[in-house]
Formats: sequence, C-alpha cells, structure tokens
Amino acid sequence: MGRLRRGWRWYFFIAPNVLTFLGFTLFSWIFLIYLSFHDWNLLGARQFAGLSNYERMVSDPILRRALVNTLQYAIMFVIPSAAVSLGLATLVNQKMRGMYLFRALYYLPVVTSIAVLAIIWKFILLPRPDGIANYLLQQLGVGPREWLLDIRLALPSITVMQIWSTMGYYMVLWLAGLQGIPEEMYEAARIDGASRGQMFRFVTVPMLKPTTIFITLIAGIGAFQMFGPPYMLTGGGPVHATTTMVYYIWQQAFNRYRMGYASSISLLLFVLILIASLIQRKYMRWSETIF
Repeated sequence: MGRLRRGWRWYFFIAPNVLTFLGFTLFSWIFLIYLSFHDWNLLGARQFAGLSNYERMVSDPILRRALVNTLQYAIMFVIPSAAVSLGLATLVNQKMRGMYLFRALYYLPVVTSIAVLAIIWKFILLPRPDGIANYLLQQLGVGPREWLLDIRLALPSITVMQIWSTMGYYMVLWLAGLQGIPEEMYEAARIDGASRGQMFRFVTVPMLKPTTIFITLIAGIGAFQMFGPPYMLTGGGPVHATTTMVYYIWQQAFNRYRMGYASSISLLLFVLILIASLIQRKYMRWSETIF
C-alpha cells in the first residue's frame, strides 16, 4: 500500500489505456455474451431467450454454408498471399535504382479504400466478353466466364482480389525479416559454394521462421474476419456462395435485427479463430520460436 501511495501520480499516465480497455473491450465482451442469451431488435426491450440462439445455430443451413465458405477462403488465401508477398519482398530487397518506387506501388492497394478496389475489380471481372479478365482469357483461347455470378468462381475471384490488395502489407513484413538476416550468413554460404536456391532454402527460410509464423497467424485471423469484398461485390451471393461468417453476422444484426443471434454467431467465430490459432501454435511451435 505504501508503494501505491507513493506512486499514485503515475497511474494517471496509464488511466486512458485502462479506461479504453474497460469501455471498449471488456464491456463489449460482457455485453456480447449477455446478448447471446437474449432476443433484441435494437429498439424494443431485451427478452431472455436462454439457449435458443445457440440451438438455432445448429439447424441453420446458411450458417453452415457461411462456415464452409470462410474455411475455404482461409485455405485459398493464407498460403498463396504469404507466398506471393514473399516473392515480391525478395524482388524489392535488391539494391537497384527506383526500388523505393516499386515498393510504394506494391503497397498502394493496402492504403486504398475497399470501395475503390471493389469498383476496379468489378470492372475487371465484368461477365461480358469485353471485360478485361475475359478478354485476356480469349487471347489464350478460353471462353468468357461469369466471375462473380458463377457459384464455383465467385469465392475464388474474391480471393484473388484480396491477395492482390493485401500482398503489399505482407511484403513489408517479409522485407523487414529479410533485412534482419545478417549478411555474414550469406557470405559464409557463398564461400561454401552454395547456389542462390540453396542459400534461400538453408539460410533465408530458417531465418524467416518468426516472420512466417507472424504473417500466417495474422493472415489467418484476417481471413476469418473477411467482410468487405462480399459486401461490395456480391452481396453474399450467388446463392450464398460468398457469404462469410462476418457477412452473415452483419446480415443478422443489421438487416434482420437479430442482435442476440448475431452475438451468438460472433462467439462461435471467436472460438473458431482461437482453435485455429492454437493449432498453428502447436504445429509451428511459434511460442518456442518467438519467445
């Protein structure tokens, strides 16, 4: 108690963070759990519903479809985005004139509004033969595709857009990891007669393990939280082919005003992200690598 009395002035410096946590994090979680056991349409009184919202989740076919779509998107997004951004980082890590310009250009989609990106990609993926993507396919002898209208192609099309729009961010993270590798390790590998491919495999890849773990972790969490592209491009269609968990939560909360049901789905999403993170921790041993 004596130490607390002597240092009470310093608590004013951490008070904003503590109040922010209490008001926007802890209270939000408590209220979310509370709402999951109630029915509420934002206007009327909240009515206790017990476990009915969780029982509804078990028999909701659209939720099952949203869950499958989210898992499929995560599989299609995480590894390709990490691989593409690593390739870009390797290219822009060279000491060449104008390399800073290339880094800025690759990073530009990251700071561009999702609305602008959606407009660009909606124009690229026009289902008409004169659409940019279909025109390029026709030059290769392939017929036009209805990219965002085809049940089989809608989700992969959105995934390609997301990989393109986020690769600049992951490129910067990879670049930081690459520049943190001591040059002496490459010099030693050259003296031993290692080729570029061998240096990448036996020097670069092992030294990038902490960066790899971090990127795959945040990419996986971001994949489970994907919302913007379905909202802007497809509206969850066609036939719920691009309805993700977060998009379905938004639909239930702000289209159908089922705040309690949306809260229960949000808790399910949290559990899924937690399980995915724990699986990654176990098989990639990220706690041993980072700490």
